[in-house]
Amino acid sequence: MAFITGLFLIDAPASALNNGEADNIESRVKTIRVGTSDYPYVSAQSFRYWLRTTLADHFRDDWQASPVYNEAKGKQQAYTAGDPIEYPDDDLFGYMRATKDETVTRVSPFRTSTLVSIAPVSLVSDFGVMARLQKGEGDKEGVLLHQHQFYRTTLQGLFSLDLNAAGTFTNQFRSGFQNLGAETIKKAQERGLQKIDALRAYRIPVNERIRRVQVLLQALGRIEGGAKQALHYTDVSPAFVIAAVTRGGNHAFGHCITTDGNGQPYIHHGSLQQAFTALSDDFVSGIYLGRVAGFMDTSQETLNALGLTTLHPREALGALVNDLAAHPEWFD
Repeated sequence: MAFITGLFLIDAPASALNNGEADNIESRVKTIRVGTSDYPYVSAQSFRYWLRTTLADHFRDDWQASPVYNEAKGKQQAYTAGDPIEYPDDDLFGYMRATKDETVTRVSPFRTSTLVSIAPVSLVSDFGVMARLQKGEGDKEGVLLHQHQFYRTTLQGLFSLDLNAAGTFTNQFRSGFQNLGAETIKKAQERGLQKIDALRAYRIPVNERIRRVQVLLQALGRIEGGAKQALHYTDVSPAFVIAAVTRGGNHAFGHCITTDGNGQPYIHHGSLQQAFTALSDDFVSGIYLGRVAGFMDTSQETLNALGLTTLHPREALGALVNDLAAHPEWFD
């Protein structure tokens, strides 16, 4: 079994990318409190929404988003089609579709972490007014007051993609692995999908499995999204990425980023060197490394010393996309 394992950084110079509940007149960002320190974060749900929206908006010729259905009025329930044969979205992001007729569920082959600030920050509360009211519509002065929080930081995220599970749909009677219902089993049989008796599974052709993963990685390289973009425009595409194909799902690069005294990111030489040495048997591919010039420039010497070639993040993910086509055995 092989996994694509990666880490990426988003440069957020003055941002409020994911907001929580408002407090009176103040819009608050989501944070993790550690002691007396605040670490802004973007939920995995938000990040996956950004990615799915990017796929739907920019890759519509290569990607079919699964339609979303609402349950009967009064129930807090919505679900996608639950058809991984037809929709790459259902295949790689997983689903749970429970109706009165049947329940199908799929563990997402694409796994993502919460995006968390690499260092604590001092949140800024920006005070503003709505002053374009007619006299008497607001308070005595004809204005409405509001506040919102924002921050300056670097957000780190991890991702992993199970290549064996991509395009492989199990029919096992347990939660997360009952991927197919009566209609999708019939569709699998009619389309002549490969049947894997040992797994109680059906599998689409490897060329299509590769293509779906390639499109997902291309979208990751140009992901768009985030809250408060009208006020705090932030490029949320990766400013740094490191990835590899590995034999297991454990993350090889989770501790390779550290910070200086000012909270700025740089490569932890010892962590990467240790990963390459202790986990050498786990690496199936080379290392795909991307860094935007002007971001983490002080780490280039460390990367050179480790013998790593640095590309733009989109180019690094593009190199991985190209290598997937040359190595269908990674999907076995």
